Amino acid sequence: MIEGFRIDVTAEELLRHLDGRIQIHREAAVRCDSKRIRLEAAASSDKPSEDAEDEDAHLALCWPGYVGDLERRAERHKNHEAALVFLRDHIIAREIYRLAESDLRLLELGPRRFGVIAEG
Repeated sequence: MIEGFRIDVTAEELLRHLDGRIQIHREAAVRCDSKRIRLEAAASSDKPSEDAEDEDAHLALCWPGYVGDLERRAERHKNHEAALVFLRDHIIAREIYRLAESDLRLLELGPRRFGVIAEG
């Protein structure tokens, strides 16, 4: 009898996946930080923003907490990146990993909510 659902993944597959997810979080953090810095500079400047049509500039004007939200998003991406780097650095080469649903979520493999598959 098989109890539960497990997926076997090689160490190499995990390393490739984690490297990709780490890069995604790194780039997202950089984008959030860049937007925040640009918006803070525009807010402290006496001149109107050259990017008057910029969606982020409009959001910053309409949503006073937007700059702080960008800072929190960047920090969240950096934390995800650090956690995934730690996991990646502790993968044992040439092993097979048997992953449960909680492992898949931790490693950011698959959809955020597995219930979405059943609902679809």
